[in-house]
Amino acid sequence: MRVLHSFHTYLKTTENWCYNLIANLPDTECVIASKRFEKCNFYNPRFTYLEFPLRPAEPATGGWLEKRYNKFVRSMLRHWYPAYVGRHAGQVDLLHSHFSFVGWEYRKLARQLGVPHVVSFYGFDYEWLPHNEPKWVARYAAMFDEVDLFLCEGNHGMKILQTLGCPEHKLRTARLGVETGRIPFVRRRKSPGELKLVQVASLTPKKGHSFTVRAFLAALSSCPGMTLTLVGGDAEGLKAELLRIIPGELLNTHITFIDRIDFSELHAFMENYHVFIHPSCYSDDRDCEGGAPVVLLDAQATGMPVIATNHCDIPEEVIDGTTGLLSDEKDVASLAASIERFYFMGQEEFATFADNARSHVETQYDVTHNARLVRTIYDELVEHHAGRSTV
Repeated sequence: MRVLHSFHTYLKTTENWCYNLIANLPDTECVIASKRFEKCNFYNPRFTYLEFPLRPAEPATGGWLEKRYNKFVRSMLRHWYPAYVGRHAGQVDLLHSHFSFVGWEYRKLARQLGVPHVVSFYGFDYEWLPHNEPKWVARYAAMFDEVDLFLCEGNHGMKILQTLGCPEHKLRTARLGVETGRIPFVRRRKSPGELKLVQVASLTPKKGHSFTVRAFLAALSSCPGMTLTLVGGDAEGLKAELLRIIPGELLNTHITFIDRIDFSELHAFMENYHVFIHPSCYSDDRDCEGGAPVVLLDAQATGMPVIATNHCDIPEEVIDGTTGLLSDEKDVASLAASIERFYFMGQEEFATFADNARSHVETQYDVTHNARLVRTIYDELVEHHAGRSTV
């Protein structure tokens, strides 16, 4: 099967989970359409890339001629790139758009190609987009009519789209996952009275960093000596807010910030910590995970228990009391209690959490298995579409 995958940007480092999915699709030739390519991230020589002949000048130096050129290129991409894809994609069996706004842009191309159209929702497109840009309410209604199928990470996302008006028969779950066979399981040593916490996520409100820090500070008086490491870019300027609530004497002694780590180093980096913490929540402007952060699976696959929240599909990824501990969103006291429990936990109980975490990811979230299920969905759609075409 030859599948055209459409993106806005291929592919941000934080979207490694999407690469894992499409790279593991069995017996599938992948054609990648994207207005912007970041080939340093997840370039695969087996894929076909449809790059527009004109590209913005990089790095931008700010000259007037360069600005005019880049503006011209952006205009060309906006108006002509989907048509360019249609002329150069060749024969494809199915179009899979990643994120709702990409699906909207490519819906006409799917009709022109005469192939089924699948759209995956992942995060901000569930609620943030229609909440903050009302034009998307009508656009979603049109897409629910035109697009063949919508894929969600779990049941929470499906319920959101049903509430927005998507017919139930056009919804399927397609779990993301990790390559567990390539992630070493680490038997961490954990004595009562020690704890190294880590959170890896871009600094954005829905990731709950402020609640991580507040819970850590609340637990610190009864848990001396523990540490917290926060890894993530600060594109929204939230680090300054966190620094205002962290006593200066705790910086770089108990709480450490790291701007980023390369994805290829993630699992080795995680070996240095006992527990992963990630208290996702709804932001004030209705941004949410939609599904669940895949980094929770990366952590558990290495044998690291997780402290998280009952947010979106996280309770499917993290089993409360078995692979980690869950709290209600923004509940600092409960998060602090979870931190304290792991701090005083001994090796035997900690090892049980670790073993459960690895087993849960292996059986439910191995991407090779989940990619096979997505390929089965493709087959069903193509067969159904062919049947309609012959009627």
